[in-house]
Amino acid sequence: MDMGLVREALDRMAGIRRREGEPLALHTSMRVGGPADLFVEVTDEAALSRLVRTCHEGRVPVLVIGGGTNMIVRDGGWRGIAMRLTGAGFSHIEIASPRARAGAGAALALLVRETARRGCAGLEPLTGIPGSVGGAVRMNAGAHGVSFGALVATARLMDQEGRVVEVSNEDLGFVYRGCRGIGERIVLSVELALARGERGEIERRCARYESMRKIWTPLEPSAGCVFKNPDDAQGAGELIDRLGLKGTRVGGAAVAGTHGNVIVNTGRARARDVLMLVEQLKARVREATGRELQTEVVVVGEE
Repeated sequence: MDMGLVREALDRMAGIRRREGEPLALHTSMRVGGPADLFVEVTDEAALSRLVRTCHEGRVPVLVIGGGTNMIVRDGGWRGIAMRLTGAGFSHIEIASPRARAGAGAALALLVRETARRGCAGLEPLTGIPGSVGGAVRMNAGAHGVSFGALVATARLMDQEGRVVEVSNEDLGFVYRGCRGIGERIVLSVELALARGERGEIERRCARYESMRKIWTPLEPSAGCVFKNPDDAQGAGELIDRLGLKGTRVGGAAVAGTHGNVIVNTGRARARDVLMLVEQLKARVREATGRELQTEVVVVGEE
């Protein structure tokens, strides 16, 4: 890994802000995680292409943080570059009903709100889901039986050599809480195929979904739902709740009192606390029901 090559290249690049040894706990919603060797904020595609190509040449691992809402970074941090796509180059939202285009760095919540305001229907069930549009593509974000991937027409991706390609929905290979067709590529932007609707009715549906979400969303830092729901009618949160595991703690991490599928940082949690609690919950559910819970959150970094 040649970080020196990357640092030298960054010295010659515009459109990139960098910080050495940045704690990734500052950039994830769980508020845990050690430092990245280098944290960068990239504001345009040209700069991103140069940086990605240099990292590939220097064999430097790249981690795209996005909104940091479905990610747990281990306490040892990230050896390589962690990056966030920011600024107008990546946060644009353009709507020509019933189509919408959005940059990977745009907030998903803002995209939902803006499409509703312009009379575009389809995203209402995703109201209140935090994170970025790029993360919603990579993780195929979903709620109430609706997934983001089902609304994607095309996505623009950048490979490890800085080349850009537009990929169709079919080639993206969306699955439950995942997208097989992305691989190591970076999401740049997405085009959505929505439906025309009446603004007032769409916004009323958004308000209902937001109210439903507020009932169980904890006030403490969390990474959202930790486990994928099993392939039946019973959700992971319901399984954990039925076993009386709400409130179970390891160090500063605890199962939320409002939802069995959410782990919160009560104030001083470390990533190891969260991950130990994840393993405890898996073991308790396995012992009681024979079911194997699969994590939905992405776990990265060094022990």
